[in-house]
Amino acid sequence: MFGIITQKGKVPFIDLDEFIDIEKMKYFNRYLEEQLYNKFLNQSNPPDYLKPFIENRDIHSVFSTYYDDITLEQSWNLIDTYIPEIIDYLNETIMEDIGGFFILNEVDGSAPNFHRDWGEDTTGEKHQKYGLVPTEKEARKVSENWIWFRFSDTKKLYISDIDGKDDISKRILVESYGVYFNGLDYHGSYEESSGFSIRLHGTLKKNIIEKFGII
Repeated sequence: MFGIITQKGKVPFIDLDEFIDIEKMKYFNRYLEEQLYNKFLNQSNPPDYLKPFIENRDIHSVFSTYYDDITLEQSWNLIDTYIPEIIDYLNETIMEDIGGFFILNEVDGSAPNFHRDWGEDTTGEKHQKYGLVPTEKEARKVSENWIWFRFSDTKKLYISDIDGKDDISKRILVESYGVYFNGLDYHGSYEESSGFSIRLHGTLKKNIIEKFGII
């Protein structure tokens, strides 16, 4: 497992719940529903570039900053316009800065497959011969660490080493509402998982980095 490197060694992930209010996170579940589904998707006179997404009820593609469906500036403008409370709250509590934003709303039966971000799914003989791609040394050159938040008890996240890709028993359940983890480790959820989550790329506040000795 790539994990998170701290001064005391490697850990699978870091629990951020002591820095956030869980009731506030549950409030954001209702807030996201209201802002995205009731307001954004029901706007009366949307600009032309948004019409295809509204017709398809697609919030994921336009409220995430990792796609080319719309410009980066347009994505951030939508985030700042429709869900500023979340950004403000996380800037107050967890984030020194936010460089990327990714939102997902799973409905029952739509949980993503177990996967790695930007890393080849090396398994079987290829894994035995070549190891993980990239290697740990290569992976540490750039940060693939994510800050992930959920807003309901029904949303699930599991993290594992390569042995958890196909073996459910090897997967570690994340019970936190907020967590810092390495996107090059296998992660995902199961079919019973549902609800909103967001994933951020950025810098944690200094007090959090110092408390856990994050390197």
